[in-house]
Amino acid sequence: MLRKVCLVVLLLFCTQARSETIQLWRTLSDDDEMRTFAQQVKRYNRVHPEAKVSIEAIPHGTYADSVIGGALARDLPCILAVDQPNVANYAWAGLIQPLYVDEEYSHNLLSQDDFEHVNSNGIGIYQNKVYSLGPFDIALALFTRRSLLQELNVRIPTLEHPWSVEEFNVLLDQIQQQGLYKYIFDLNLLGVGEWPAYGFLPMLYSAGGDFVDRVEYQIAEGYLNSEGAVTWGLWLQKMLREGFIQYTSLEHGQFEKGLLAIHYTGSWMVDRYQKAIGDDLLILPPVDFGNGAYIGGGSWHYTITRNCTKPKQASKFIAYLMTNEEIAFFNRGSGFIPTSAEAANQLELYRESGALRKLYLTSERNVVLRPATPAYPAISAIFSQAVRRIAQGASVTESLDRAVDEIELNILDNRGYQ
Repeated sequence: MLRKVCLVVLLLFCTQARSETIQLWRTLSDDDEMRTFAQQVKRYNRVHPEAKVSIEAIPHGTYADSVIGGALARDLPCILAVDQPNVANYAWAGLIQPLYVDEEYSHNLLSQDDFEHVNSNGIGIYQNKVYSLGPFDIALALFTRRSLLQELNVRIPTLEHPWSVEEFNVLLDQIQQQGLYKYIFDLNLLGVGEWPAYGFLPMLYSAGGDFVDRVEYQIAEGYLNSEGAVTWGLWLQKMLREGFIQYTSLEHGQFEKGLLAIHYTGSWMVDRYQKAIGDDLLILPPVDFGNGAYIGGGSWHYTITRNCTKPKQASKFIAYLMTNEEIAFFNRGSGFIPTSAEAANQLELYRESGALRKLYLTSERNVVLRPATPAYPAISAIFSQAVRRIAQGASVTESLDRAVDEIELNILDNRGYQ
């Protein structure tokens, strides 16, 4: 009898040991994305019953606070969704661990084969170590009407030959002189959160500026207040002064109603604008301010936390998500842009002949990632304030010099984030 009891206890113990749950936190997104992701998790769990993934979807507005609370309580999940520009800060703070260090390192959670097919916007790197991977991205673009450019006899720009800033300025003046649109150009100048850094860094970078140096990440002087950065700030003020843009939030639907001529926004608007405008819609690359046309890159990634007790098992799920087949599956269901060329080729919209092929190519070739430094959250907030001051008419040079001083003080206060 005692032997039978022991066998039963041993059997129960072994069954529990073989079946563990890997908890995952991510933001609560729209229905299509959540449904697609749930399908991926279900298929993975069917094949890996010994380490099933459990999703906890947290509303976007409270996600950052949940992560901070979980870190303080040492109660973070094994797999954590993180916005790519925050990866360096999370790594520096000790919240997450590297997925891959180098080929000599014996404790890599993933191999190079798991991510060598992934574009730069799908990889989160800090101090030459891979900390996160992401299957999707979004892309910035200029949205306008084909009929408008035809009426004005203006060439349609391409990724290879985008509009120069001089061409673009002339176009805006032509549209204004035409007098058919209530609003000429919308930059979402009052956008909050990450929008100023995400939306305007590509312009700044194209003009010859940047937030900080991208070698040691210690210096903002000569980057954020460089000649190119000042030129961009003066251009922004000119846009406001000439009435081409406005320092107000436009009412919903101005582009669809034909009241706005050109909208600078993201690929999340494609479906809505296509339904409203149809074949007259043009999706164009951003303006070249002198050094090429760029867009922001890096969206939500997945990483492994430091307190995960089963990092090898958890990393298998990330490797699964980052296969070309799963990248394609996720973006087919969610409508986002894939982060690998092979996945793009599997998707009707993004393959060689696809209607949105240009968006994929822009995200693959013309991306400027936000600086991979733990100081980035502070840099983003400081830059947002600088943009606000410039838009309100303050001296561009003084505004950018102040931002430089504030960024370098933050780095100094944190001992260089070493």
